[in-house]
Amino acid sequence: MKLKTNYAIVLFITLLFILIVNGQNIAAQNIQTVKKELPAIKTEQSPTIDGVLNDACWKDAPQAVGFIDERTEKPAMHQSVGRIVYTDKSIYVGLHLYDDMPDKIVASQTKDQTGIRGDDWVSFSLDPFHTHQFSDRNFFMVNPLGTKFAHLATGRAAKSEWIGLWKAAAQIVEDGWVVEMQIPWQILDYPDTTEPVRMGINLDRFQQRTGERSWWCNLGVQEFRENDGHWIDVLPPPRKRDLKFLPYLISGISETETDEREYAARAGADLRYEVTPQLRLIGTANPDFDNIEQSVEGIDFSYSERYVDDRRPFFSEGGNVYNLGNLFYSQRVMDMDGGIKLFGKVAKNTSVGTLGTYHRNNQNFILRAKQSLTATSHIIAGFLTHHRPDTDTNSIGHLSGSVRHGKFSISSDFTQSWEGESDGRKGNVNLKFNGSLFRSTLWGYFVDPDYVNNLGYQPYTSLRGGGLEGIFSNEWRQGFIRSVFIGANGITANNYEGELFQRDFAVFSNFWSHSDYGLYLSWYGGRFQEFSDSVINIRLNARSSDQYNNIGIGYSWGKRADKRIRRVSGNLNLRVYSFTAGLSSSIQWHFERHYQQILTLGYDFSPALSLGSRLIWQKDGANIYFALRRSGYAGTDFFIILGDPNASKFRQRLVAKVIRAF
Repeated sequence: MKLKTNYAIVLFITLLFILIVNGQNIAAQNIQTVKKELPAIKTEQSPTIDGVLNDACWKDAPQAVGFIDERTEKPAMHQSVGRIVYTDKSIYVGLHLYDDMPDKIVASQTKDQTGIRGDDWVSFSLDPFHTHQFSDRNFFMVNPLGTKFAHLATGRAAKSEWIGLWKAAAQIVEDGWVVEMQIPWQILDYPDTTEPVRMGINLDRFQQRTGERSWWCNLGVQEFRENDGHWIDVLPPPRKRDLKFLPYLISGISETETDEREYAARAGADLRYEVTPQLRLIGTANPDFDNIEQSVEGIDFSYSERYVDDRRPFFSEGGNVYNLGNLFYSQRVMDMDGGIKLFGKVAKNTSVGTLGTYHRNNQNFILRAKQSLTATSHIIAGFLTHHRPDTDTNSIGHLSGSVRHGKFSISSDFTQSWEGESDGRKGNVNLKFNGSLFRSTLWGYFVDPDYVNNLGYQPYTSLRGGGLEGIFSNEWRQGFIRSVFIGANGITANNYEGELFQRDFAVFSNFWSHSDYGLYLSWYGGRFQEFSDSVINIRLNARSSDQYNNIGIGYSWGKRADKRIRRVSGNLNLRVYSFTAGLSSSIQWHFERHYQQILTLGYDFSPALSLGSRLIWQKDGANIYFALRRSGYAGTDFFIILGDPNASKFRQRLVAKVIRAF
């Protein structure tokens, strides 16, 4: 059967830009885009990680100086000095971050691996394979309290033994603050080589008071990673294969619907093994999904199924490698007796990721391969299959690619589905301009009526359409206004019978002041099939950047699906010493009244030990649970949970869970 014209166009564009990229490959290798280099210095005397740069190794270490403000592209108002040395065991980073008002340095986060938002921070990034691809990039962030956050190239779950035990220390001094880091080679993926190599590195800093983000090698607000610096003549040590075993044991008591007590005990385990220095195998048996606090689905009106993030660690581990966007929506995998993943590199520029899950009622398999062609281009191929004993197997094949030249980029993808005698296709093309002040995107897409992906998020089929979006954004380091974000987009789509499916237009804006107030304004209007829409949104936030103490309130009004709609929402977060409280509330009047209140409470006995609670009150009922947890750090983790984190109503349930890494 011949492809229809639109299918052929998508395939032609996909193949065309792949050919263009390959034609650029040789030329790109001869273009020197990086201006800064740092020689790799191996030391025999490693520094003490105490936040004081008085160790002998720092005195002769080459200095990374001349930080640039990413927005103004001028020397940063507050400069920083970085130093890097290494041994056969670890990489050591020392930084002095100058600040003429050290009493106004912002630092509040004390828990590792929970995100450092609203604080001053500094980050060291390392691209061991020197591909300039985000998928190969590791970064290590530290705030002025020494709190750590690491992102490793392949994506890792939150357990510290699996992320890797790295150290950091920081302190505020009279002319700024100082940081020291120790990053073991063993937690990184890097080339297996006996000759010195060149790696990509960078240092960047964020100053909360002024909003200034500065880079040693400026990537700009677009973060064009081909402009990273170079760490030259570094000889990494031979890599040791690592085997880690993470068993868990659960015991508990709960009350059934017939008011009877039910006692239960279960066990399971995760396994992590390095097949090669760059290829990892993850296995899980009888995973515990019941005691993981999932994201809460909102009550905002939607014509389609809402997308809800998945917090289950098995699906986040290695997620950077097997990610296929909306082609795989892990919430589709609800029941799982076991799973296995193999992901990593098979060559410098080639990565693979596989994922398989097993349950007696369904089996799923995903394969994804990515080939980096240059620092700004790649192609991706994928295959998914979903099998249930009572239905035909659903299979998906996928091809996509992207290339960027300067501030312009083009990306395209084509996907084919098979299920029994039915098959369908979908595809899209995106053209983007990514400037420092203005960004725009033009796209077109189609989805066949017979396209089916039982593992993906595809709310609608039988569509042809496209859209255009433009966004202006800017920042100011002084004055009343801190940042401005203004944009507009238009979307149009018809079904395959030529009837109108969607025609929307939206304008949106966000203003943020240096006094930490935020104002959001937007309007959305158009048609969805036979319905008319027109909605205005306004939201005001105070202490916007403070993740622990902030308040916001919003109001929406207009028409959705030809019915009047009103929505009031708000949030309040407070922290007093080690006690934190957060409240988010929404009330919506539309076809009928809906409401949702979410209250979270927490008390930190230490950075590792905490007591937490979440109350969800909505139209269908109320649920509350409490959890005492020791987690996120080395050693044994334990949880004592009263209630069910994800039930719609409170359950009388008490569970104890112990996890130990070996």
